Amino acid sequence: MKKTSVLRPALAGLFLGIMFLAACATTGQAGYNELAAQGVDVFAGKNWNAPARNNMYDRWEFNTDGTFHFWHVHHGEPLDRGVYRYEINHGVLTATKNGTAETAAYTFTFNGKTVTLTPVKHEGKEHGAAEHAGSEEHHGMGALPEAPVAFTEAR
Repeated sequence: MKKTSVLRPALAGLFLGIMFLAACATTGQAGYNELAAQGVDVFAGKNWNAPARNNMYDRWEFNTDGTFHFWHVHHGEPLDRGVYRYEINHGVLTATKNGTAETAAYTFTFNGKTVTLTPVKHEGKEHGAAEHAGSEEHHGMGALPEAPVAFTEAR
């Protein structure tokens, strides 16, 4: 009996085993929506950019300590809009500006590496929107969103 006849099936089995484990590892990862449903803080350690308009966009940089830094980037220059605390309960993200009682609440849904934040409305008005109203009809750049906004995950 030749050594190669025994070695080939063993190598083929090893190769198939490695491929199976790699496939399980890849398909076993839950998406953001599933992780959020399990109570995982899917925002911690991530940065999110709102769509750019007129050479401006908003950027939220989430930390692992329950805070995020809000930047308004205007022609490449970041303007500091402050640090916010955030909590996630039952699919709602509540943001509170540090040092104030100003809050805003949003439901969120993920589609790949995009998260859409939609303001929560209470009794016909948006929760906290008055404190953060921008000058534009919908999402005022540099203000917390008053209408649904799709943020894209950034590095």
